[in-house]
Amino acid sequence: MHGRMWFEGNPWSEGHRIRTFEWVWGLDEQGALWFDPLLITRNYDAERMPPEPPDSDDKREWDSPELWSGYVGCLMEPLDYHGFPVATPGSPFSLTAAEPRVLTLDPLPEPPNTRHAFQLQLLGHDTCADHRFVVTRQPDGRHRIDWTARIALVYAGDEEYKYAFRAELHDCVPLHVTYPSEMRPDEAHEALAAVVDVPERFVPAVAHTRPVLSYARPISAPPARRWPWRSLGARRRPRSG
Repeated sequence: MHGRMWFEGNPWSEGHRIRTFEWVWGLDEQGALWFDPLLITRNYDAERMPPEPPDSDDKREWDSPELWSGYVGCLMEPLDYHGFPVATPGSPFSLTAAEPRVLTLDPLPEPPNTRHAFQLQLLGHDTCADHRFVVTRQPDGRHRIDWTARIALVYAGDEEYKYAFRAELHDCVPLHVTYPSEMRPDEAHEALAAVVDVPERFVPAVAHTRPVLSYARPISAPPARRWPWRSLGARRRPRSG
């Protein structure tokens, strides 16, 4: 996986490199499929440190590189055990479809006392909503994910969604599928077969001491490079996908 994340109007117009993206899936007790992604950027100032703008009446905390670097980097993960539902029995999620899949959640405006799907550590413990999560299959079977949302800097006492982020991730594959502890692996696999089009790609495994169904490999790997039979000398090993 490789990707970047942009925070609209912050001191880094080129964005920030994403250090970790775990595309975790989960089954619940009713057999629904959820996405439970974890995203962590590199330190905000990892690639460069912009100069601090001069003090002025209209200078915002959002504009200060020193303030950003003091919070190190961004972390976003589900607030509860699961992030957001993507498929139910009879309405599966397709990993092989050519058309992008668009998922939305936490729309704005929101009712009072909304419990959001994700927690966001940005400039403190802030809030994100109005998510748009687009999954597009790449030619090699892996996926591109485009994720956008609005941001409220609630840690600074501002509950208005004045800001936004955009994340672009390439070469993504599911990490694994969690499932309820009362399910056996074969029961979990049967439940998964009702909500994803290629259940055969998932095999029993263990992650963080708990049983999961791990994604074995991309749906299609890029073709191996063929070397002319007459070529002489040392041959480089073709890179895998």
